[in-house]
Amino acid sequence: MARLRRSPPGAPRSRVPRSQQPLPQTGQAAVTVALLRAADASNSDAYYAGIVDALNDYARPYEVDTPLRLAHFLAQIGHESGFRAFEENGNYSAPRMREIFGCRGGRAQYDRTGDECRLGQDGQPARLRPKLWLEADSYAGNPERLLAYVYANRLGNSDEASLDGYRYRGRGLIQLTGKSNYAAFSEAHNARTSTDPRDFVAQPELLMSELKYAIESAFYYWHARTVNALADLDDLKQVTRAVNGGLNGLEDRGARLASIKKVLGI
Repeated sequence: MARLRRSPPGAPRSRVPRSQQPLPQTGQAAVTVALLRAADASNSDAYYAGIVDALNDYARPYEVDTPLRLAHFLAQIGHESGFRAFEENGNYSAPRMREIFGCRGGRAQYDRTGDECRLGQDGQPARLRPKLWLEADSYAGNPERLLAYVYANRLGNSDEASLDGYRYRGRGLIQLTGKSNYAAFSEAHNARTSTDPRDFVAQPELLMSELKYAIESAFYYWHARTVNALADLDDLKQVTRAVNGGLNGLEDRGARLASIKKVLGI
């Protein structure tokens, strides 16, 4: 990590905290293997050496361009995926699929004991997707049908029969999900990388077959949700909510953040 040069004697000191000062100029490494190991120790140095250039290539275009922003970004990615590309599985047992996708209000509204949603205001189980009970054999253990159903007519997807929900299932270092998000990512990528035009709607599998796109999609996700502004405030809870939708794994995310900050000296 390149050190900031000291001001000459008599020069006014910068009032911008070091954590919010710009990262080194293009051509100098901002992300390093040491930083990646601080974020997640589960991968080898050789693996990290193979992805560090892609991380540096995309950090500045997506404005992850201060030590504090970088620290929060790496901590969240370390927790979410361990810097490995993955895609949504969708291969669930009947109770598990009902817990994840079945109830209004999310998983907290699912009662495992009765394998049913908790009662709504009308006194009836608050089922969001009743076919997961009524046609369970069609969806349990069948990722294509399940994801086509649960993501139908949302996130830019067409109806269940279109299979859009499965085609545009979650992929990447942070899961990019839904046709509209794949389209927006295509637009962002092409605006920033005109020499490599891509259509991720036509080829959604590129987020798995080409690791650099899985990496870039995480930066896009971060930028599209304006997480940089929350990182500038050093607000771990709000950053986590923006990335995760809740506070799942907050303690682990915080531990990773502290480890990265120590390496960065912030």
